[in-house]
Amino acid sequence: MSIIAQITLKCCPRPCRGIKATSFVLIGLAIVRHTKAFIALGGVDLYDRNYGAIRYWGAVLLNILVTLGFPVMLFMTMFSFELPLDNLINFNISLTSAAASIKFVMYAIRLKKIAEIEQIVAELDRRVDTDEQRSYQAGMSRRLQIMSTVYKYIYGCVVVTSSVSFLFRAERSLPFPAWFPLDWTTSLTAYMFAVLHQILAIVIQVLQNFVDDLFPPMIFLIIVGQCELLVQRLSLIGYDQCDQLANERKLIGCIRDHKKLFGLHQLTMDIISWPLLVQFVVISIDVGTALCALLFYAENMNDKVYFTTFIFAMSMQIFPICYYGTMVEYSFGYLHYAVYSSNWVDQSISYRKSVLIFAERTQRLPKQIAGNFIPIALTTFLANCKAAYSFCTLLADTGSQK
Repeated sequence: MSIIAQITLKCCPRPCRGIKATSFVLIGLAIVRHTKAFIALGGVDLYDRNYGAIRYWGAVLLNILVTLGFPVMLFMTMFSFELPLDNLINFNISLTSAAASIKFVMYAIRLKKIAEIEQIVAELDRRVDTDEQRSYQAGMSRRLQIMSTVYKYIYGCVVVTSSVSFLFRAERSLPFPAWFPLDWTTSLTAYMFAVLHQILAIVIQVLQNFVDDLFPPMIFLIIVGQCELLVQRLSLIGYDQCDQLANERKLIGCIRDHKKLFGLHQLTMDIISWPLLVQFVVISIDVGTALCALLFYAENMNDKVYFTTFIFAMSMQIFPICYYGTMVEYSFGYLHYAVYSSNWVDQSISYRKSVLIFAERTQRLPKQIAGNFIPIALTTFLANCKAAYSFCTLLADTGSQK
């Protein structure tokens, strides 16, 4: 019986019964810093649906005021301002706010799949057995921490520029043009409530974006790393002093790892596919709107800094995921060559037959499509930039005609 025929166990782990507070911590590679952020946003409490807990109702109240309420307040005043800059800011932040809320809900209802991803990564981590693989794993952990830190500072700059720009305006105004139930133009108390609500809302929504946007490139980076570790394990088979039976067992382990990697990738796509579709579409519109406002309507330095930071932050939302999407495809494709890099010629007939079948399997690459529509690759990032520029010129032409 060939080795391929011996692999009959389903490699995907059993579904987890509950979601713990560490759902966003991927074991063995790095402690991802946005765990506490997701808990603070109420995502875990909303998923658990513990109706008798105070934390659950606190999460409900927070998400009604911000996740649902803030986009509604922005949409209620869309295109109702005299100044084109105010209309552009309102349209921009309305779309961004609505997209952040939609993505947050999409991720929150898939927390169970994230726990399954965590379990698969833990199983793959336990396969590391050489100093070279441990060194690569440590480097992967450092890259994850650097990625998390870069995202943290970028989104921190967005919070600061968004929250303080209104202080430099000549007359009383809110951080963002939006409807508010109280008359803040005549009452200082109402004005303070409106400002505090908007600052709270923008902090929460930027935090939601941080959680949502960090997960896809992070998990893709982990998949790339696990593919590289599998390449190392495959390439070493047959070059040590092990007998043929031991090498067959090593090949069985690598084939199971390959199945787990496909399962990990499939779970990842189940989680991020539709949120990424929303993100790609919204960011092309957002960047085009912000670019138009920056080039034609922003007059003071604070507005220019805000729009520049906003455009950079929006671009950073999709560039890493597009880059690592391309890297994932490349890494899975390289597994085919790693199979033949082992010393398979000197192995048993059963081993060689299994290698040929396994090599054919590795030629099948996983599909990476956002919403079954847009490829997750660097070509999509370039297409997104072109779409943003086209939308910017459309807005500019419309404004010049008026």
